[in-house]
Amino acid sequence: MVNRFHKYKLPKKNDPRGGREIFRRLFFFVFGITMSGAMCLTVNGAQFGLENYMYAQIVEPTEEIKFVEVAKVAEPELDLEAKAAYSLRIGVTGREKVIYRENEESIYPIASLTKLMTATVVFEHPDYYAFDRQVVISDMAAAQYDVPVFGNLMAGESYTVGQLLNLMLFYSSNDAAWALAEVMGIDQFTAEMNSKGQELGFIGAEFYNPHGLDLENGSTNHASASDLMVLVKYIIESHPEIMDYSIKPGPYMTENGIFDLNFWDGNSLVGGKTGFTEKAGGCMMVVFKDGAGRKYINVMLGATTPESRVEQMQKLINFANNSGQSLAQGK
Repeated sequence: MVNRFHKYKLPKKNDPRGGREIFRRLFFFVFGITMSGAMCLTVNGAQFGLENYMYAQIVEPTEEIKFVEVAKVAEPELDLEAKAAYSLRIGVTGREKVIYRENEESIYPIASLTKLMTATVVFEHPDYYAFDRQVVISDMAAAQYDVPVFGNLMAGESYTVGQLLNLMLFYSSNDAAWALAEVMGIDQFTAEMNSKGQELGFIGAEFYNPHGLDLENGSTNHASASDLMVLVKYIIESHPEIMDYSIKPGPYMTENGIFDLNFWDGNSLVGGKTGFTEKAGGCMMVVFKDGAGRKYINVMLGATTPESRVEQMQKLINFANNSGQSLAQGK
């Protein structure tokens, strides 16, 4: 029988050719492994070099590119003749943007801007102040001084709470403010005003009366523009009807007030309040919306005269509108 495996026969024992054959096979085996390893190292090195070359071709040109840096256009400075001012934009989503602020945390007399807090206390005590409740004007309420013609109330007259709110907020009637506070009691009412200020986190406000007139001993209601900003934001969120009362006119318009301001196309007036005493100077708060539905709250304290408060607030409104347009274009 033919042995098919004859070529694979092991060499005979003590055959000198067997040792050479084993050595030859072992040599080629080691040689093959060595060459394979060297080839792999060569390929890897070539690949790494190629990658570095390609990366350099891509990156180096971009590092040499000269990027042009666009200079930011500086907004014009606002030359405002007032002791303090604060302007804030609130977007339709509630996002806030400070437009302008100057001495916003300094404490100043606030005159009839006090009546914004008076209205807040009235709204938050419905057990005392149903809007259709009739209030009879007392001698003390009728005796409050420095009141407008339409807000100069007579003792014995009767008004609803809603009517007194309108007289107080639109015509800045000191008589109406006092009459409202008397319903609760003057001392308790002013205590509620101060308590609300503390609740809202006012930094330095203090209230002595519901209308903002200076006391005979020289004391005066005072707060910062920042405090008033917090108050107006709270009113807009919690009692927006106060804003409605403030722009609901009676038989005649007020002088040097919010209706003497010129609003831009697309603006709509939301609310406002004026104030003036010798110590406080001209004070004003105005809220308006632009065409995109964003609200602008503007607070100003310490203008020199009632006429000047309108001029300075007009500057602030124009600045706010310009800034609003710049912000919109930058989006």
